[in-house]
Amino acid sequence: MTPEQIMARHARSFAPATRLLAQGDRSRVARLYAVCRTIDDLADEHGREGGRERLERLLTALHGTDNEDPIAAEARDLFGGRSVGLSALALLVESAAADTADTCLADDADLDRYCMGVAGSVGLMMCALFAVPRRWHPAAIDLGKAMQLTNICRDVAADAGTGRRYLPKTLCPHTPASIAAGTPSAIADARAAIAVLLDRADGLYRSGRAGLEALPPRLRLAVAAAAAMYAGIGTELRQRDCDPTLGRAVVPQHRKTGLAAAAVLGQLRRPKRQRVEEQHALG
Repeated sequence: MTPEQIMARHARSFAPATRLLAQGDRSRVARLYAVCRTIDDLADEHGREGGRERLERLLTALHGTDNEDPIAAEARDLFGGRSVGLSALALLVESAAADTADTCLADDADLDRYCMGVAGSVGLMMCALFAVPRRWHPAAIDLGKAMQLTNICRDVAADAGTGRRYLPKTLCPHTPASIAAGTPSAIADARAAIAVLLDRADGLYRSGRAGLEALPPRLRLAVAAAAAMYAGIGTELRQRDCDPTLGRAVVPQHRKTGLAAAAVLGQLRRPKRQRVEEQHALG
């Protein structure tokens, strides 16, 4: 499959948003998504031990000058020598390699490190791809973390079935097996933990959106639309009282369209004075 086909197949919220981009920018974003998706697949789908070994070889290639590794070569071409992009990709690879084991996060610090490694890093890679000034990078990191917290809350039951618990033990002190089995105490604590993390994600979405002004206009609209659709997953989860036993929360297509349209219109209608004030506040 081409990078755009990979993105269309797997990124059901982000791929539609990228239609707002110029074709050249859409192609670069799709190539980056394909790289990140390949890394995720190595961690999740290709056998944990073999996947870890492949990821460790890729990490060695990224830290060196090896262009024989196809993923490393693609990354160097994409980022055009911008070290922040390659460093962020290396962080993603390192985090994915660690996640090939049975993961059970201990506390909020553990959770924040994980979200930074697998999603804040992607925000930094997008910054590298579009040469976004460094003062805006914290906002991109926050937006990535917000989306990852949303993913964690959506996938509690599925992750538990694979021996993983990304809800920190301080919020949900139960084994993945107990969650997967639907043990009442485990589900009650999981529901409470999901509610806490969704609130935390809301705060990160707000701080992440504050950095949208640094992006080129069409990319700003695309990211705003994608963030709105992702945040909509949290609304779906809250409507089912954060119960992980009810299956994967999905935002209906008509609602996705409405969320994306509202986000785009909101960006287009924002007063210039407000945008300038936010630039000064974040700069």
